[in-house]
Amino acid sequence: MKWQIFTTQEIEGWYKALEHFHSIDIYFLPEYHRAYELNGDGIAYAFVAQDEDHLWFYPFFVRPIKQVGSEVVDKPWYDIETVYGYSGPLSTTNYPPFLTKVQVVFSQWCQDNRIIAEFIRFNPLLENYQYVDQSCWIILNRETVVVNLKGSEQDLWTNYPSVHRNMVNKAIKKGLVCTESSTSESLETFRQLYGQTMKLLGAIPYYYFCESYFNYLWSNLTQAVKLFTVRYEEQIVTAGLFLQHGDCLHYHLAGSDLNYRSFAPNNLLLHTVALWGQKNGFRWLHLGGGRTSDPKDDLFRFKASLSKLCLPFYIGGRIHNAAMYEKLCVSWMRQQKLVQRPSYFLLYRLT
Repeated sequence: MKWQIFTTQEIEGWYKALEHFHSIDIYFLPEYHRAYELNGDGIAYAFVAQDEDHLWFYPFFVRPIKQVGSEVVDKPWYDIETVYGYSGPLSTTNYPPFLTKVQVVFSQWCQDNRIIAEFIRFNPLLENYQYVDQSCWIILNRETVVVNLKGSEQDLWTNYPSVHRNMVNKAIKKGLVCTESSTSESLETFRQLYGQTMKLLGAIPYYYFCESYFNYLWSNLTQAVKLFTVRYEEQIVTAGLFLQHGDCLHYHLAGSDLNYRSFAPNNLLLHTVALWGQKNGFRWLHLGGGRTSDPKDDLFRFKASLSKLCLPFYIGGRIHNAAMYEKLCVSWMRQQKLVQRPSYFLLYRLT
């Protein structure tokens, strides 16, 4: 079996490998990974393995394990995590012997590079959890909501739950207007609204994302990143970033002015984007899931008020160096004075 590794600086090779797959998504592109490198998520790689006519492609981040709790790790160790969003592996086949052979090769690469474990976020639209072997555990993390854009505008409206139709009508009566925007000024307003929203939600620092992240996405994935804004009397009160690739639109990030929440601006935002996607030939508007895996999660319930269609989001992982993984987890538990082990993968990453 032959294999290669590409970085985000080797865009030509990365894209050439992706040409072998009929269905991919924006989360597999090198530019998308580069944005998260700039955000400090680690170093991105694409591992490509080939055996005769079969090909396996897997993008991920390698992250150094510098300390566990308050204790500094004395030797260089690393782990793997897939990019924020929905990626995981791609494969031209789900033939078990091929996948097992791939995992043997990949696991050896991980061990050679002092990688102790990996965490995978799979893609709900591609169902690519089928492209790992039995050495990887897989669990259902949460449901994600999708809007079917196929059909006419009337079909779209009719298929909405009544609560969403009522909220869209309310927003329009209040005088809200939603349009696509491509100006840097609108992007800056979005960043401010997004930051304010994260602060109100008490989000952890990671979810704020750095300025370089937003600027890189805006400048290097220009055709794939769409910004829509909702205005009230010329003031932007809600804005959302959406990602497009193939036949799918993804609801990526959004921010709102809490003072206008009762005007239902988010309902108008998503309805406008759905109409735009329908007119531009997209098949799905993927809204994602909630902030947590709880079915009663407020964000999930809002998204579910737009569509009854859901796709399962699976996560998975494997351990490549069991002894070191255990040592780091035990170190974390000792510092926390815990006897019972929490059911959390990459436990040593918790603060």
